[in-house]
Amino acid sequence: MMNSPSLPLESMMQILKHLENDIPSLHSCVLVNRHWCITSVPRLWFEPFTSKLSENSILSLLQTYFRCLKYDQDKISLSNILPQRLVTTNRPLFNYASFLKSLNTRLLGIYVSLWISSATTSKDKENMTKMMLRALYKLFIESGAKLDSLTLDVSAGSMDIAVEISLIKQNLNFISNIRKLVCIFSNFSSSEVLFNLSELWNELPNICKRIRILDVDANDMHWTVGQTLVNLIESQNELSNVIFRSFGSKVTSAVAMLAKKSDTLTSLEFECIDFSKVSLEGLEHCTKLETIRFRGGKDCDLETFRPLIKAKCKIRTLELIDISDYESVLPLLERVGWSLEHLIINPIKNSLVEALPKYCPYITYLNISIVSLFISHLMLLVSGCQLEYLVIKSNSVEDTDIILNEMGKVVPPSLHYLELSMPLTSNQLDTFLMDCQAPLKKLVVNSYPRLFLTEGHIDSIKRFAIRKGTLKYVNLGTSGLHMDFDSLPINEDTCLKFLSLDDIVVKY
Repeated sequence: MMNSPSLPLESMMQILKHLENDIPSLHSCVLVNRHWCITSVPRLWFEPFTSKLSENSILSLLQTYFRCLKYDQDKISLSNILPQRLVTTNRPLFNYASFLKSLNTRLLGIYVSLWISSATTSKDKENMTKMMLRALYKLFIESGAKLDSLTLDVSAGSMDIAVEISLIKQNLNFISNIRKLVCIFSNFSSSEVLFNLSELWNELPNICKRIRILDVDANDMHWTVGQTLVNLIESQNELSNVIFRSFGSKVTSAVAMLAKKSDTLTSLEFECIDFSKVSLEGLEHCTKLETIRFRGGKDCDLETFRPLIKAKCKIRTLELIDISDYESVLPLLERVGWSLEHLIINPIKNSLVEALPKYCPYITYLNISIVSLFISHLMLLVSGCQLEYLVIKSNSVEDTDIILNEMGKVVPPSLHYLELSMPLTSNQLDTFLMDCQAPLKKLVVNSYPRLFLTEGHIDSIKRFAIRKGTLKYVNLGTSGLHMDFDSLPINEDTCLKFLSLDDIVVKY
């Protein structure tokens, strides 16, 4: 490892921030010199438990944490059971646990169970898993780690953190600065889980007062937990983004409390809520609201939307998925459409699609599921707006043919991101791209499961890239193509890069 001169700290922080999601590059930074290593390692360990980890990465990660454990009773007990190759007295160079910023208790429980299962043939794997979880939570809490994000999955396999409430009280910094809290209430029939949870859950309003994002899946939430959720919302000074998921009305009181957060609330999302029992009354005072999302739900009608229609706010993002009464959306669109920039609708209805060109002239992002009956209205909307991002979905082969034959002629010159999710042939894609005059930079094409993409689709995309000279990134969804390359040469100087959906997709 070289000892070359160090960059100014501000410059290094900017570089590492830019590379935050680029793990290979961060690993390279570790090897530059001692200073780069010390500065880069915390970036690699702030969110160790993610859904993208391979099995080998999971096993290596937990083995490293095991080496960090203090030699107490839990480690002694585990050391006596685990294979000798996993038991080492050599402690790591870094206090990796102290770098933890984001913790998902569900993933941690799953990964520890996997590690124990792969490490031993013991019949007592369940107790070993609990022992390891308890040791890890103690390690994290006592290490000096300060969480920014916490996901509590309230199920029997992931609530060992609740047992450590006394430790948390002695180390309040561990969770007192949480900015994002996700609570998933699942498998809540166990009285043991409820008992373990109650003390921690009841303390959260007193400990955590800086939450900005609150995401609650209340499908199996016990009724005794509801009041604490209300207290948690009431205790927040910076609450900005709230997401409620519930098959029913278990969040009634919590939604009512949102009216008291009118000074900070900017985003609301409701999924599968029973609006015959949950009222949005009071939200008319939330003048800073910019994003509203309705996904599914029951009895979502004009009375549901009325407080939002009254609100003196500028809604920039509106999402409407599987709304039972689309006629009731018209007054809402008439009220907020002038400020809308991002619109997501699925499915589309007759009166609604007719109103979009009239009420929503300034949208830059449109995500819509369409059928041939409404294509003429869609053309009018697309041609009349300065769209930058367009996502079109269709399940019909016949509708796809009509859409692609006409749409390429009207896409605006402002469009640089296009996502086509429909069963399209290479000829249909070729027709569309030949007509398209927009300077597309990113293109997503997904025809699965109705059709697989072919080399003909690739050729059509390549011809468009050569003709326009703007296309840089492509994703082909589940293409059926066996490509052993991640880029496609266009000419001597440029090439198309094939990206994963996560790396290319644009969502609002």
